[in-house]
Amino acid sequence: MNDDAVKDYVNHAQVTIEAAPQMDEANTKAAVLRDFLDLLDWTIPDNTQLEYSVKAFGKTYKVDYALILDGTPVAFLEAKGVDTSLTDKHREQLEAYLKNEDVNLGILTNGEEYEFYRREVIETKVNVNTLGRTGLQSLPERVTTLRAFTKDAIQNNEWEKILNRIKQLREARQTLENAPLNAGAVCGSYR
Repeated sequence: MNDDAVKDYVNHAQVTIEAAPQMDEANTKAAVLRDFLDLLDWTIPDNTQLEYSVKAFGKTYKVDYALILDGTPVAFLEAKGVDTSLTDKHREQLEAYLKNEDVNLGILTNGEEYEFYRREVIETKVNVNTLGRTGLQSLPERVTTLRAFTKDAIQNNEWEKILNRIKQLREARQTLENAPLNAGAVCGSYR
């Protein structure tokens, strides 16, 4: 996947959504999200299973797409229609799926909004962390995050390195943004 492929996906998806801004879930999956899976190099039925059964909240539910390697789900994509805004209920649903099925990666999308998640186990605690949220038009700015969700990156265990690097860079940026500046020292060092 390269920048041009992401831009092509965004342009095609935008035209499709503008032509049918009230698309329900089934049409969003067919008209927009199938191309998104192709962008990430996942294909139905080779390595992507539709309506995969998962246990959550004491019941069995169906996640829209399970991305499968060697017969095991490695990521879930939960889809909503363009006509549906993503809510905390949707986020909690995906989080429960990831935790209960021991799947490390998740995407929640309605074709216009994209949210990326990572399940991590630290000691005995299982957390699902938000990697990022972005709109369709901003996807080209998230190529590195998208790469972590590609079949190749997951198959070769590169996804974890990619996401850990993103996390390190975010933490470094936050440290720099929160560090108090001593204006005199900074100005003095550049004289």
